[in-house]
Amino acid sequence: MGIKTRFTLHFALGLTLWLLGTGLSLVILFEVLLPLFDVVVGENTEGLLVGSIFALSTLVCIGLFGWYFGGPIAFIMRWIHQLSQGNYKQPPGLRKIYTRKETLRMRYLLYKEVLHSLQLLAEQLQANEVERKKIEQAKQEWIAGISHDLKTPLTYITGYSTLLLTNQYEWSTEEARSFTQEIYDKGKHMEELIQDLNLVLKLNDGVHPFPIHTTSQDLVEFTKRVVADISNSPQAVDYRLHFKTNKPRIDVDFDDKFMQRILQNILMNSIIHNPEPVDIYIELFDYNEQARIHITDNGIGMPTHMMENLFQQYYRGATTDSAPEGTGLGMAIVYNLVRAHHGTISVESEPSKGTSFDIHFPKKGRPQDNMF
Repeated sequence: MGIKTRFTLHFALGLTLWLLGTGLSLVILFEVLLPLFDVVVGENTEGLLVGSIFALSTLVCIGLFGWYFGGPIAFIMRWIHQLSQGNYKQPPGLRKIYTRKETLRMRYLLYKEVLHSLQLLAEQLQANEVERKKIEQAKQEWIAGISHDLKTPLTYITGYSTLLLTNQYEWSTEEARSFTQEIYDKGKHMEELIQDLNLVLKLNDGVHPFPIHTTSQDLVEFTKRVVADISNSPQAVDYRLHFKTNKPRIDVDFDDKFMQRILQNILMNSIIHNPEPVDIYIELFDYNEQARIHITDNGIGMPTHMMENLFQQYYRGATTDSAPEGTGLGMAIVYNLVRAHHGTISVESEPSKGTSFDIHFPKKGRPQDNMF
């Protein structure tokens, strides 16, 4: 039964009871009480009594209507005010609106959809508040990590620069070259970190759309080139990369620069965070409307809490000591770039059993693919 129907029935029932109450009061007064006490009234007095009974019954009816309809509304307003103050707990008196059988009392039943929606809203707001606090805490830790990532290479750069500039020692060409290489490496790491920060900010900017320019390309050949480049990297010397596809050619609309970033970040994540030797398998599948990229390794895996937060932007920052090649933003970038291609990505992992990434892309981009 809809809320409009319930309101109509309740109003009709209330009006009927008011008319019956008024009529019954008049019958009792004129047919029982006045004859019982041998009271004779004139026409003027009779009219005054009828008016008084009518006014009294109307006032009683208004009071009952106010209690019946207004009580639940006042309760709902107090609940809304409580939510607006950031208090998402159950309001005082919530249990009183239910019977022992856990059903709404009659006068609250009229507003059951509103009360149910408020209950869901309170639960959602409370869950959002918990999530917001978790993200805020992770954000603070992430900022601290980023500060460390910038401070550590700066310390190296300052230290080696000071050594090169000092007049107290004569450095050999080999020593000077070693110092310069360290300065260069740390400078490149800072540059990568700043680039990743800028990219993440652009991807998460809700004001200015993120430009992504897709063209139809062969995903198989493109992925082969990326895998070959990473296989020839000095970092991947003791890592074995295996490529497989179910079709020799898979045409997909994608931005080659960002697709390369997606593949590189995932593959380098497997290399950086797994001790050699490790096998990394890259598989491509052609479906009717979608292309699938499946990347898996037999490395050390990760615990559940890390897997669940892997794509969170503020989950953790990079540490120059443990992984100087990374920036700590790679997986957040991957997640957003996949979404920018209207794709989906998921991860499965268990400690000591490796990690697998599953990515699905629509083969044909949407008309608005150039903006995200």
